[in-house]
Amino acid sequence: MGGRHNQSQVDQQIAGIQVQTSIYGSCLPLVYGTTRITGNLIFAPPSGFIATPHTTTQGSGKGGGGGSSSSTTYTYSAFAIIALCEGPISSINQVWSAGALGSLSGYGFTFTATGTRPQTPWATLTSNYPTQAAPYSGFAYVASAALPLSNSASIPNFGFEVISFYASVQDPLALAAYDALPSDIITDFLTNANYGAGWLTSQIDVAGMTTGAASYKTYCGACGFVLSPSFDTQKNAGDHLQDVLDATNSEIISHSTATGMVLQVLPYGDVPVSANGYSYVPNTTPIYNLGYDDFITNGAKDPVKITRDSTQDIFNCVPVEYLDRLLAYNVNVMQMPDPVSVALIGQKNDTAKSLHCICRASVASQISLILSQKNVYIRNGYVFNLGLKYMLLEAMDLVNITDPIIGFTNKTIRIVSLDIPGEDNEAAGMTFTCEEWPFGVASAALYTAQTPAGTSPNVNVDPGACAAPLIFTSPSLFAAVPGGAEVCVLTTGGSNWGTGDVYGSASGSSYGKVGSITAPGRYGTLTATLPTWGGGMAQDNTNTLSVVLPNGGTLSSIDLASAQNGLNLLWVDGEMISFQTATLTSANHYNLTGLFRGLYGTTISAHSSGASWGRCDSAMFRYELQPGQVGVLSYLKILSFNLWGGGGRVLSSETPYSFTPAAQALPVPYSVVLQIASTPFI
Repeated sequence: MGGRHNQSQVDQQIAGIQVQTSIYGSCLPLVYGTTRITGNLIFAPPSGFIATPHTTTQGSGKGGGGGSSSSTTYTYSAFAIIALCEGPISSINQVWSAGALGSLSGYGFTFTATGTRPQTPWATLTSNYPTQAAPYSGFAYVASAALPLSNSASIPNFGFEVISFYASVQDPLALAAYDALPSDIITDFLTNANYGAGWLTSQIDVAGMTTGAASYKTYCGACGFVLSPSFDTQKNAGDHLQDVLDATNSEIISHSTATGMVLQVLPYGDVPVSANGYSYVPNTTPIYNLGYDDFITNGAKDPVKITRDSTQDIFNCVPVEYLDRLLAYNVNVMQMPDPVSVALIGQKNDTAKSLHCICRASVASQISLILSQKNVYIRNGYVFNLGLKYMLLEAMDLVNITDPIIGFTNKTIRIVSLDIPGEDNEAAGMTFTCEEWPFGVASAALYTAQTPAGTSPNVNVDPGACAAPLIFTSPSLFAAVPGGAEVCVLTTGGSNWGTGDVYGSASGSSYGKVGSITAPGRYGTLTATLPTWGGGMAQDNTNTLSVVLPNGGTLSSIDLASAQNGLNLLWVDGEMISFQTATLTSANHYNLTGLFRGLYGTTISAHSSGASWGRCDSAMFRYELQPGQVGVLSYLKILSFNLWGGGGRVLSSETPYSFTPAAQALPVPYSVVLQIASTPFI
């Protein structure tokens, strides 16, 4: 009693730097232009790790008791060298750490090596670790003798904006950034003695690629196709180059010259372009006019074989995924659909094309539109054989073909590839694979892109509440367990809405999760009365099902057999219907024809305008009910999430939706055994 008590609290001291991953043989990025890279820790000696204690003491109490308390915490620093990329680089513009923008000195870096060959070792490294003082020639790196670490003694995630090779074209929207001309990228990538692919300059048609009105350099300059790639993964050189070609609407071919074969880069661009100090004039003159007498028919076969892509397989919008410089090089997606096709059939998005060598929205928008146009308008393929006298023809050449059998007269097509036969099969001739060449399709108008207002995608953006869902009781034969009681739910939301968790309640006050909706659904109402049909299971080609999708979405046509098998299945006011043809009549309005009525044993009947309908696909949530829930008032809530799975919404703020599951009788002569769902409503 009456003694003095001292209390001391000391945090556990971490013994060494925490490294999340360590990969042997990681690729040193090769950077052109200006882009953001992460770096790789290459030197951090254990003796360079410093734990610094910080103790605070506070007295307490009065009189004879008294006492004090102390608390000791630690901050950490490390001697560290972080490799950036192949050097020499020009400079480092900006630095990010955990998404926050800063500077090299602000984050504790004290030295930058540009990556020259040879390169002098860092003086501080030499004085502190003389036996380990490597020059790291050719490595651009940043370093610190005491790099501040996090409380867990780990190195923060840094991002560095570096200006590297051939950074020559200033970005008008980011004046400190400079992109590279693609012709410089390809030439250096193939021929550089230190990091190139081992090609000789004599093996590349440099003059043809960089000079002349129809050259690759002129085309890219006129269109504003400038890039800043970071080749940071180990893959074939051809794969890296293909990204550059895709991002500039061009192709590489092997070109025959008097001295041998050389590599040549040719643009697909087919209309003149004058801008940015360049004037591009494409060569659109066909090399040959090929007629019936030129083809090798190999017997009675038609001289020209034609293939055509199905309309069902055509996507009129090809999104381009790129690194948006104005969003701190975070991934952004540019969508430029073909407007004519969208007006006719609605927008159909293809899988996004990943082109992270693009850092400008102006480039991404042109490439997206060109790819979309090619998908829509270049659908025909042609295959024919020619004799060896045409062996100087090459890929990308234009030729005219005349074939009276299929009605072509001097139709211009582009050679895609050719196969030369072996010596034992020269009579068969060379096989040419070609594509149609609709003039103007391989070019795009430059639209002004809106400057991004944010710095990065907001992964916690509020998705908003879901749209009022469509809730219906599944017909008996359509239920997951035929004859069982099942509820189907379709919903969607705004532009940020992605998915939703479904919660059920028997009382409307206490909810339990019963499943998830994984995609926006397609549903709405009828805009005209659908009459009944007396033809049974035969296709109803008399009536038209007119529908609207008030929350957006598209409906597509399919072939007869697929429609008959229910692959375009709809629930329409209690009747299950499959359709063959979808015709867009106005925005979000469709006429559906070629109907198969009364599927899954449902009753064929008339349906009035304003009746509900829904598309039965993987976006539809299906839930088995217990027998006791049939005919009983129940409640649903849908907790919405955004496109990234976040959003911060709470269940209590979501709107409850009531419904009463109706009993569904099995059509004679079917009979089933009911099964009880394992997760009842609460």
